[in-house]
Amino acid sequence: MKTKSFNIVMIGFIAFMFQSCTHDIYVDPQASDKESYDNADAVNGAKLFNNFEHVDAGWPADALGWPLASAAADPTITIADIASPPTSTIPGQKNRSFYTCSGCHAYDGLGREGGYITKTLYSVNSTTGVVTATAGTPTVAASKLKECRSWDAKDIFNAIKNVGGRAIDPTLTVNGVSTPAGNAHPDFSKILTDDKIWDLVKWIKEGAIYNENNDLYTMTTTGTYNTTLTPANPVATVVYSNLGGTDGDAVAGDAFYVAKCMVCHGNGGRGTSVASGPSGWTANNTNKVQVGDFVRTRTPEAIHKIISGQFGAIPWMAATPITKVEMKNLLKALSNTTKYPSGAITPFKN
Repeated sequence: MKTKSFNIVMIGFIAFMFQSCTHDIYVDPQASDKESYDNADAVNGAKLFNNFEHVDAGWPADALGWPLASAAADPTITIADIASPPTSTIPGQKNRSFYTCSGCHAYDGLGREGGYITKTLYSVNSTTGVVTATAGTPTVAASKLKECRSWDAKDIFNAIKNVGGRAIDPTLTVNGVSTPAGNAHPDFSKILTDDKIWDLVKWIKEGAIYNENNDLYTMTTTGTYNTTLTPANPVATVVYSNLGGTDGDAVAGDAFYVAKCMVCHGNGGRGTSVASGPSGWTANNTNKVQVGDFVRTRTPEAIHKIISGQFGAIPWMAATPITKVEMKNLLKALSNTTKYPSGAITPFKN
């Protein structure tokens, strides 16, 4: 009798628990965020940071190679118009900086205090001295993006998405100083789908290779970033030295260059028939910068573009998988001005 009573009690208890579970199943509200973050692509985030509207950053393309208009988070937004409005005299350039992260936040994540300390909002006519706003140049951010690495992933996601930020304006053609709204954070909820925003979040938290305590290079700056249309006095400067830090291995860096870079950039970074060179390309092969020179004078940008690749070259420079140690070694190797000289590239010299 005791056993029978005990069984009846246990069956009733189990039934009660089962019924309770069906009504009170706990769902972790952060589970979907964690899954989205885990599935994100940090390298694609680096591509978006560098050039948000390029098809190589994960967009389906139309017949002309632009992202499909319907691919934006808001299908009424035409990405091609944001990056290159009809009035632009330089296709793909006039508005890009206003909607590409690198345009305001800098490749080193230091905003106004890093390599972008020299980025000006104006040009000065050498003959007349007239100061003119530089079209397509927003004010560099005062905040330091690299500090966001310690944030919670969802907080970074919300800061990027920023519903209610600056409206998408295909006619925005002047700098952020003369158009105050141009300095506000863009409303990326209209442009980037959530999966692309998560890619950016993952790049910020894990993918970016930043200079910590001069372990990659030493940066020396003078002056301050100028937020007005008056030429700075003294003019701000930035110089990079000690590339590769104290423990970079130049021999290993040379080997990495041979294995990963030389096929396009050639012996000593002088260029090949495959590639036009890393910067300043023109059809007659003038005004081009050799790889060593580019890395030594625009170090943070070079680091980022090794990670993300470089769009627009023929062929496009693919993203290069690289660790921080390998980056140190490569920088140390490229600091050698004899092996990787400065000056104009001799066309297609191997």
